Amino acid sequence: MHRSSRFLSLPACLFLGAGLLAAQTPPPAPATPPAPKPETYIHLHFGRLPKIAPNPPDEKLPHAVLRAGAAAQPFRASVGGREYDFAQLLRLRPADTDGKDVKILTPFKFTHPGLLNDLRELEFIKKKIAAGEQPWAGEFEKLKKHRFASLDYVAKMKPVPEVISCDFSGANNKGSLEEQRDGNAAVTQALLWYFTGDEAYAKNAAQILDTYAATVTSHEGKNWYLEAAWVGSVFPVAADLLRSTYPAWQGAPRVAKWFNDVLLPPLHSRAAYGNRESAGLNALAAIGVFNEDTAALYTALQRWMNFVPAYHYLAEEDGPIPHLPDYWTPDVAPSEEFLLKLNAGTQPKDWTPWIQIAAEKWNINMRRGKFGDDITAMRKATLEERNPAAAWRGAPATYLSGYTAETARDLAHVDAGFNSEINTAEIAWHQGIDVYTPMQKRLTLFMETHLGLRLGIKPPPPLTLEPSWEAMRKLRAGEKLENAVEIRLIPYGISATWEIAYNHYANRQGIPLPNTRRVIDCIRLTGPNGYKVPKGTEPNADGLWEFPAPIPPLFATVISESAGWTALWEAFTHGELDADGESGKRK
Repeated sequence: MHRSSRFLSLPACLFLGAGLLAAQTPPPAPATPPAPKPETYIHLHFGRLPKIAPNPPDEKLPHAVLRAGAAAQPFRASVGGREYDFAQLLRLRPADTDGKDVKILTPFKFTHPGLLNDLRELEFIKKKIAAGEQPWAGEFEKLKKHRFASLDYVAKMKPVPEVISCDFSGANNKGSLEEQRDGNAAVTQALLWYFTGDEAYAKNAAQILDTYAATVTSHEGKNWYLEAAWVGSVFPVAADLLRSTYPAWQGAPRVAKWFNDVLLPPLHSRAAYGNRESAGLNALAAIGVFNEDTAALYTALQRWMNFVPAYHYLAEEDGPIPHLPDYWTPDVAPSEEFLLKLNAGTQPKDWTPWIQIAAEKWNINMRRGKFGDDITAMRKATLEERNPAAAWRGAPATYLSGYTAETARDLAHVDAGFNSEINTAEIAWHQGIDVYTPMQKRLTLFMETHLGLRLGIKPPPPLTLEPSWEAMRKLRAGEKLENAVEIRLIPYGISATWEIAYNHYANRQGIPLPNTRRVIDCIRLTGPNGYKVPKGTEPNADGLWEFPAPIPPLFATVISESAGWTALWEAFTHGELDADGESGKRK
């Protein structure tokens, strides 16, 4: 589970006061009135914020593009009399949209199923399974044996509470861990329905979705919006596949309304960072497609395009420091006024817009003292110090190309966040929007650098890969380590995060990614059940955790099924997907 972040910042500046002059001086000039205090304003979701001049749009930031040819998204809108396609629209900020006349010229064309797979891909996999070809046939057999695939899964489900709650590291769990597992089971059963034609799987997936939609009214606890983000990334995958391939399911409208009323509102206008922001964007994109909610999908992709360059450092494009993480601020993030115009007339008339529900239930006055996010660190980095260090672990030592704002936290949270980032990119791809290409150099360098650490490539000083179990325990407990000079990169568990990104960049685009391929081959050996280092195993001579045979050298504490981050089925559904498909390329 995710833990609350403790961000590192640069040392505070020192101020030198002026001394008093002993000599005679002319009479003092009339006193100058004190400078006025900085003007502030109250924001519905963030409370009191400094009122500062917004940054001009950064022309260095990459821009999304439409996919080529018939796959391109046909959406067109006019804003203030100027016409935009959807990719161009993602560049706009509130100063470009608010108070302007907005007309939807060509509605968004949603593809279903269109989240982690489309029908072409699913049919491709189905044929490979039927032909007994690898890796699909082997992964299919592994998946059928997983507990999420059991035909009596629903009968064994725990009762679902009305209010689901969870704190950091899974503490005080009230239905949250079970909800994540049930969401993964719903996807697993929906996939098995499609590949086998056995209606029992479809009925199981439908019953799981229907049960949660009829029961759960809120997510609370310290992980409140993260709970909604985690399952909001998963349930729509099952729902989208089921609605598209199983006409007997009548629960889709109720599930869609549940997404609108319960999962989307806590995700609106969050000041989140790192893996938490990525998870929220994944859910916004997934629900946006299932609900055909243009505003939710637009929010996910607009923030994604501004978030990724602020999280993944690339010195040759960014300069000496990372981009300022201002994607959440009212001057950059989409305004409620614009989002409501994007959705005008597209949602059921008897629904309350999720943006309105967010304003009523999750505003700052309702949340104060009970439900927090990353606003303190984000405000410090973007509005007060105007320095990304306040939200970048290990800064400035970790301002290294290929590193992220959380690399010096631990590698597992980076894995989890990247999973959500790539899920969002793949969803955009299936909807005719390409966010992969503008981030290609940034993300492929990250993949090779990050997984190089997993394979034992040592980082430059003062960074170290932490070998001590006791040091890891202290770090998890928030205790200080004796040697504060070294910044430790902690190789916690690794998840099956890499298949979708590898499939796009290596198979579709033909880019060699040798480190990524080595790690994927390691993970595929484990199957969807995951793999744990035997209890009590100590670090090896190189100071890293190394999996014993048959796993090749891979440094982590666990290869997990990642039930909270939708990675379970990635190897199965994306392994070599396009190796002899669209591009014919394979690396």
